[in-house]
Amino acid sequence: MMINENGTAPLTRLNGLFKPGFTNDHKIVIDVKGQRPTPGVYPLGEGPTIAMFNGRELQASEDDGQADFHSRFFKKHGFVLLQHESKVQNWDSGAIGATASIGDHSVKTQADVNEIEEHYLPEVEDIIRNTLLPTKQIAIQQAPMLLRRGDGTANPFYGQVVHNDYGLTADDFEENVAAFAAAEDARGWRGMFEKDEVSGFMLINFWRTVHMKHPLQHFPLGVLDASSVHRDDIISTGLEGFTMSGRITNQLSLRYNENQRWYYYPRMTTNEVLVLKLFECHKDDDDAAVYNSYHSAFEEPFPKGDVERRQSCEHRVSVFQLRNQPSQAE
Repeated sequence: MMINENGTAPLTRLNGLFKPGFTNDHKIVIDVKGQRPTPGVYPLGEGPTIAMFNGRELQASEDDGQADFHSRFFKKHGFVLLQHESKVQNWDSGAIGATASIGDHSVKTQADVNEIEEHYLPEVEDIIRNTLLPTKQIAIQQAPMLLRRGDGTANPFYGQVVHNDYGLTADDFEENVAAFAAAEDARGWRGMFEKDEVSGFMLINFWRTVHMKHPLQHFPLGVLDASSVHRDDIISTGLEGFTMSGRITNQLSLRYNENQRWYYYPRMTTNEVLVLKLFECHKDDDDAAVYNSYHSAFEEPFPKGDVERRQSCEHRVSVFQLRNQPSQAE
């Protein structure tokens, strides 16, 4: 790990970035088993060095003390860090199975009482309505579960590849629902999206550390400022061998551009939640803005000695925006 020339941001290399000169006219299929190379991607360890700026400093520099600051920051950058002390004690009580089992409805929660359903769902809804989207008329859909990562969980690994988990369009999202869940679920989502009163849709990810005694120093999450992404640098990709259905997913990869600005929030604690915008589309969109937040885990810049290994969770929430309020795209 290095420091950039002004001494303010650690430098790292992120996996999965496409080379600046790479072009494509079709979706690039990525073999998650690694049996087939992905064209145009930097070889491991050979990509450009990237400065990981301090998200806490960015957020503090833009905080004007207004009540809607976090909402405006989230809209502009695609992410925001919030203070949040949850009532949840057992974060495994609503944990689902491994990534490939997301659509497996036989997967059971790990405790008699699902604290995610009992506590976290109402807490998250309150955050969305009163902090992230306080002026919007919205309909929220949450599943009483979350995805856990870390040793001893169904997902004992960290996503160390630059990616966004979804595509750009409503069709892309519908196909992902079918890939991870079922065709019936995809039709249900599309039916809701096509209602006259619905103007757009957003998928929000609530990412946080759990069951940790110390601030996070092991594989923190890097997030890309959405306002620094050029539409031309977005590359449509899909994952093969990633779902129970066997379907290829839709997601987004990125062509490297030196103007892209990456951030992370050093030493996150269990009383903080990092909110990421994973997907957003609008029926009246001009197709120019980039809403989605690219992200990747990366090695902690300055770990001191043996650090506590990361334990984290992700909770993804569907938000339908209704027409009797201005659209997020305005």
